[in-house]
Amino acid sequence: MNPPTTTKENIVENIHGREISDPYRWLEDIESAGTKSWLDEQDRYARSILDKLPRRKELRQEFEALFRKDTIGFPHPRKGRYFFMQRRADEDHAVLYVQEGLNGKPRVLVDPNKISKEKCSPVSLAGYSTSKDAKLITYNLSESSNDESALYVMDVNSGKILADRIPAELYPSSGSWSVDNSGFWYTRRKEDTPKGEEKFHRKVYYHKLGADYLNDRLIYGENLAKEDRPSASTTEDGRYLVVHTLIQSEEYKRSEIHILDLENTEEGFMPIVENVKEEASTFFFGEVHRDWFYVVTNYKAPRSKVQRVLLSEINKGMETWETVIPEHPDRTIDSISVIKDKFFVLTMENVYSVLREYSLSGEFRREINLPALGTCSSVIGEHEGDEAFFSFSSFAHPFIIFRIDFKHNDTLIFKKQKVAVDTGNIVAEQVWYHSKDGTRVPMFLVHKKGLAKTGANPTVLYGYGGFHISLTPGFMKNIIPFLERGGLYAIANLRGGDEFGEKWHKAGTKKQKQNTFDDFIAAAEWLIENKYTDSRHIVISGASNGGLLVGAAMTQRPDLFKAVVMDVPVADMLRYHLFHGGRHWIPDYGSAEDPEMFPYLLQYSPYHNVEENVEYPPTIIITADRDDRVHPGQAFKMAARLQAVNSHNPIILRVERNAGHGGGSDISRYINTETDEWGFIFWSSGIK
Repeated sequence: MNPPTTTKENIVENIHGREISDPYRWLEDIESAGTKSWLDEQDRYARSILDKLPRRKELRQEFEALFRKDTIGFPHPRKGRYFFMQRRADEDHAVLYVQEGLNGKPRVLVDPNKISKEKCSPVSLAGYSTSKDAKLITYNLSESSNDESALYVMDVNSGKILADRIPAELYPSSGSWSVDNSGFWYTRRKEDTPKGEEKFHRKVYYHKLGADYLNDRLIYGENLAKEDRPSASTTEDGRYLVVHTLIQSEEYKRSEIHILDLENTEEGFMPIVENVKEEASTFFFGEVHRDWFYVVTNYKAPRSKVQRVLLSEINKGMETWETVIPEHPDRTIDSISVIKDKFFVLTMENVYSVLREYSLSGEFRREINLPALGTCSSVIGEHEGDEAFFSFSSFAHPFIIFRIDFKHNDTLIFKKQKVAVDTGNIVAEQVWYHSKDGTRVPMFLVHKKGLAKTGANPTVLYGYGGFHISLTPGFMKNIIPFLERGGLYAIANLRGGDEFGEKWHKAGTKKQKQNTFDDFIAAAEWLIENKYTDSRHIVISGASNGGLLVGAAMTQRPDLFKAVVMDVPVADMLRYHLFHGGRHWIPDYGSAEDPEMFPYLLQYSPYHNVEENVEYPPTIIITADRDDRVHPGQAFKMAARLQAVNSHNPIILRVERNAGHGGGSDISRYINTETDEWGFIFWSSGIK
C-alpha cells in the first residue's frame, strides 16, 4: 500500500512578521470525524507493513517469554504491614497487595485485572497512599492509561471501598492522611477550569471522609498562577502539613516550601523557602525528621547540597540553615532519606548511583556496596523503624530489592527478579566522546560478549536530553532479542538532562537546545568513526522530548541514519505550548510567543524543517489517541508532512487506541507495541 494522501489546508500564520504555513493543523482536532477517518487509513497502511516484517512471529514469542514472568514488588512498610504492587505471569496489570509482617501471606487490595474484565476495558493502578496507622488507603485508577485517574478510598482491614470518590477529570493526587484518619490532603484542579487548561489550576484541598468532594475545603494555592504545581504531605507524626510548590516563569523553574502547624492553624502557612530566584532552575525539596527540616537544594550549588533547620527557627531565614552535606564537584545529589538515627544520601557520579550513610548531623559512616555500576532507588522506611528497603538494577543485573536491617547492621537481598535469559553474556561499558563544541559527553554501550568492531553492526542509538532527566543504567528486557542477535544498544547522556547537575541541564535548554542535538549527532559519528557501525545500520530512537531529539536529528542529518523510531514526539515547536501541559515546558524550550525565541525554535522544529526533495530514512512514529501529556496531533502532523515528501522510504504512524503517553499499560498491548517497534528495527538495521 501507498501511504494515505492527507488533505492540505491553506493555513498561513504571521508570527513576528514571518509567514508560517501549517497545512495539517486540522489534525490537531483529534475528535473530528475527518481525523478519525484519517487515523483508520493510517492504521491500515501501518498494518500492511508491520504485519509483514520478517521475524515478527519469532520476536513476539521472545517478548512473551521475557515479559510473562512473575514480577517482584517493592515493599512499603507501615505499622507492621507491608504494601506492594506486583504482577503474576498470567496477568496484564500489577495488583496492590498487603501482608501482615515481613513473612505474612499477601492479600489482594486492588486488582485492576478484575476491574478491567468487569469494565471490558483496560484499567490500571496509577498510585496509592496509606494512612498513618495503615488502616486506610487512597488509590488512583486510570481508564485510559494516561495522567487522568480517579481517586478511591478503601478500608484495609475489610477491603471495603468507601463512598468517597474524586473523579478522574479533576486529576486528583493520591493524597496524604491526617493522623486521626478523618480525611486527607490532596491536590487537584478547580472545577471551573477553562476548557484546554485541565492540567493547570492545581490547588491543595482537604477531603473529609464521608463528605462530597465538591465541598472539599481549599487549603493552599488560591493565588497561585495557573501553571504552578503544589504538592502536599503530612509529617509522620501528623503535626505539620508541608506544601512543596513548583513555580514556573518564562525564564526558569523554582520551588517554594510552606509549612502549616496543624495544631495551631490560626497562624497559617509559614514560608520555609519563598521567592528565591536565580538565572537557573532552582529547587528545594525536603522532609521533617524529629525536630529538624532537612532540605536538598541546588541553590548556589549546581550539583546540590543538603541543609537543615530546626522547626522552631524556620522563620529566621535561610542564612541560619546548617549545611549537613556540602556540594561536591563530582557528585549530584539525587535524594535523601532520614530514618531513625540514619541519614542516607543517594548521589549520581559519572551517571551511576552511589549510596552512602551518614549521621543525622552529616558525619560519614559508610558507603553501601552495590552489585555493579548501576541505578539505585531512594531508601524507603518508617521514620522510626528498624529497617529500610532500596532497589538496584543495571544493564546486566535485573531488578533487586535490598533490605537494611538496622538491628544487625546488615544489607541483604530481599527479593530478586527472575528473567528468562542468561545475563552473564551482557556486557556494558561507558565511553566518552567530544561533541561539536568540544564538550565531553558520556555514552553507555550495551552488547553481547565478543562483539567485533565490524563497522557494520546493527545499532540503536537512544537519547533524551531534557527536563533534568538522567539516563542511568538499568535492566531492559526489550533489548535482549536485539543483543542476542549481535546488536549494539547505545545510550547517550546528552546535555539538557541532569547527569551532571544544573549546569549540564541548562546547557541543553532554550537557545542552547541545539547542544542536545549536536551531542546526539556526535554520538552517532563517534560510533561510526570507531568502527562499531555505519550509516546503513544505525537506528536512532527517542520518546517524548526524545522524540523531539530524533526528529531534529533526522531533519538536520537525514544522511546519517538508516531509520528512526519517534515515540510520542514533541514535533511542532511553534504550537507545543498550546496543548495539555505544554506550558510547563517553556522554561526548557522557550515559546514562539517570545520574539527572541521564535526564530531559534523555527530553526530546529522538526515539523517545520521537513523539506521537499530530501530522502528521509524509514521512520515509525508511535503515539496514543488519549495522550494527555504530549498532544497526539504533534505526531499526526509530523507523519503527514513526512509522508507527503517521502517517495522512497516508508513513514509509518502507529496509534494505540484508548491509551496515554506511555501507551497501553497492560502487558498484552505493551508486547504488541514492542513487537512492532523492534520488528521495524530488526528489518531496518539489517539484523540477520
